[in-house]
Amino acid sequence: MQIVNRNIRQTAILLLLGATLLAILAGSSTFISFRSNAAFEKTLAERQLRQTGTDLLAALQDAETGQRGYLITLDPEFLEPYQSARTRTPELRSALEQRLVMDPRRSEDLLAELDALIDLRMGLIDTTLNAAGAGDVAAARTIVAQGQGKPAMDRVRALLGEIIAASDARMADLVRVQGRMNRWLQVASVLGGIAMLAVVGSAFVLLARQLHALRAAEDELRRLNSGLEGRVRQRTEDLMRANQEVQRFAYIVTHDLRAPLVNIMGFTSELETALKPLQAYVLAEGETVTEDNIRDARAAAAEDLPEALAFIRSSTRKMDGLINAILKISRDGRRELKPETVDLKVLAEQTAASVAHQLGETGGEAQIDVRVPPLVTDRLSLEQALGNLVDNAVKYASPDRPLQLKIRAVPNGPRMVRVEVEDNGRGIAEADHERVFELFRRSGSQDRPGEGIGLAHVRTVVRNLGGEITLRSVHGQGSTFTLHLPVDLRAVLETVRT
Repeated sequence: MQIVNRNIRQTAILLLLGATLLAILAGSSTFISFRSNAAFEKTLAERQLRQTGTDLLAALQDAETGQRGYLITLDPEFLEPYQSARTRTPELRSALEQRLVMDPRRSEDLLAELDALIDLRMGLIDTTLNAAGAGDVAAARTIVAQGQGKPAMDRVRALLGEIIAASDARMADLVRVQGRMNRWLQVASVLGGIAMLAVVGSAFVLLARQLHALRAAEDELRRLNSGLEGRVRQRTEDLMRANQEVQRFAYIVTHDLRAPLVNIMGFTSELETALKPLQAYVLAEGETVTEDNIRDARAAAAEDLPEALAFIRSSTRKMDGLINAILKISRDGRRELKPETVDLKVLAEQTAASVAHQLGETGGEAQIDVRVPPLVTDRLSLEQALGNLVDNAVKYASPDRPLQLKIRAVPNGPRMVRVEVEDNGRGIAEADHERVFELFRRSGSQDRPGEGIGLAHVRTVVRNLGGEITLRSVHGQGSTFTLHLPVDLRAVLETVRT
């Protein structure tokens, strides 16, 4: 106990030291990061200021280029650079004013002088272009030759050059600040990393000592919990499947059984209606019976009553079939399973042999490929599942080609096997892949006898064996039903009992 308490105290001290170092490192890194981000934002602003100054100078030069090109060639295309520069200059001038806030002591005087020079230069350009446009090209060229706008343009270049140079100098200072902050951040990270490695190394030594003492307890706990998760997961899946089955059965009772009852009630009303003219005719007791009464009574006896009775009889037969199917699945679900050793290859061969005559009549064949050892399972349930799948393959064979039936079985992990029943028959549409496993549900054309209980029965049987059934199918090409079964049913039953 003393050793445990000492280890706990040492671990607490190391954790406290590590937390302190982390706090110092985080604080230092945060401070340096803020300083570095501030320098970066200022650098970005300086780059924008420099770019704006460069763009403004370029716009003025474009205006000059357009002026000279037009005066030389009188080609209107040379006016496009001038007009573009004329539009961009006020925008760039406004942007320059906004970005010169980084040097507020010079911004007002500098901008005032810059505005005057730009107005002067653009005014001279406008004057020459207006003169040339009016036909006095010689006068316009004379103004250009005199170089009246050159001093203004030179001064604009000088002012913008000063702005750009000052911005470059500030950016250089900011870059140096960022470099210094990055170096401090690297130093802090290295020192913090070394300190944390020392703390973690010490903690690792202490934890190694404690882990040795805890390993035996963990092994025991793992052994106790190894089967718990699997049992909980299996129970959850069983409950979910049972809930889904209950919902499906409730739907069948409320929908499929209700339909015949509605027919019976409807045709009972028809019987009551048909009975009235018969009563008027049979129970006349000496009273005069009209021709209409006689005609209605004969129609009721010859047509209405037989038709209604036939429909009532048909509905009762359908109800009886539905109820018998539900009782069959219910009985199979409650039947006590009897685990025994079953040679799956022999069982598959017997199942295929039961339809060999039907396969031979159409030129089809069955192939058996079983690569698993004998299973411990309920023989009757497995016979019913395989037999139903093989019967379905024969029943729904494609009329365009001989049936190729394949039964395969391979291991699927250490505790499961996978049994596949494949055919090249009609196939099942993708929308019906889940629907065919529901009670009284069928897919495709209904040209074969059946009530839609076969696959629902197979799924119930397979789930009772602790397995599951899945379907892969392409309509018009064939189907593959896969049974996922445990190799030993006794383990499943033991899990259920516990």
